[in-house]
Amino acid sequence: MRQFVSAAAPNSKGLLEITGKDFHYLRKVLRMASGDMLSLSLPGGVLQDATVCKVDDGAKIIELQICDSQGQSRDGQDCPQAQNSAALRTRLALLQFIPKPQKMELIVRQATECGVAAIVPVIGEYTQAGFEKALIKSDRFEKIIREARQQSGSQVETKIYPPQKLSAALDLVEEILSQAQNAGGSSGLANASVVAKIFLYERTDKTVPLSAALSGQKQDCSQAQDAAAACVYAVGCEGGISPAETELLLARGFKGVHFNTNILRCETASLYAAAAIQSALDN
Repeated sequence: MRQFVSAAAPNSKGLLEITGKDFHYLRKVLRMASGDMLSLSLPGGVLQDATVCKVDDGAKIIELQICDSQGQSRDGQDCPQAQNSAALRTRLALLQFIPKPQKMELIVRQATECGVAAIVPVIGEYTQAGFEKALIKSDRFEKIIREARQQSGSQVETKIYPPQKLSAALDLVEEILSQAQNAGGSSGLANASVVAKIFLYERTDKTVPLSAALSGQKQDCSQAQDAAAACVYAVGCEGGISPAETELLLARGFKGVHFNTNILRCETASLYAAAAIQSALDN
């Protein structure tokens, strides 16, 4: 079932009015009509089933009715039960050293489709001057994230943060994980007491196999034998990650991982890593 990401919450009667570009998306792209059903992602990560109860092509308004806890809309029509696939997926956070703007847009889109909960752009030593300025205007990336969630059906509420230097980015990730633990299940990173921290490295020295890297570390920093429930992974930009940055990552508890494959572009490496991590941990 297709998903629609709403920036607004329904009213007290469980009704949500859709207009403007969102009307065009539901009516012209998804071709929704009265009686059709869809998954509705509300602010805060709440996922609800809804039915289209009214379509007014003249006024360009679609009205959605939220299904109740018994799986019925106000008109008594049965609603399908949504699967909480987000609860079954490995929680991911991406530290992405900033590449060219077009590549960054692709990385954000693909990371969202893969269910990455947090994306922190990193201003690295090899990041070309000025590239981070494209990230300051976040409206473009918020649009990319919303479109990617609707296209993929991702239930994870992906968030992109302001660009940071590596040390500040590492502090921010720790804060994100801590807040997720305190907030509960809406962030996509909650309930993850064991966290793996890895970075992709083009060389083989100072690296471990992915399976060893994913053994994770408990939030109290004690060693953990269980597989991680969350993973923070760092991916370099076009020039990779500098030696000084590599040493900082190692000092902050990250493990280097070298994929024995062809030379990957940074946008390919980010997607490849997300898929490899999810496959290793989810299975």
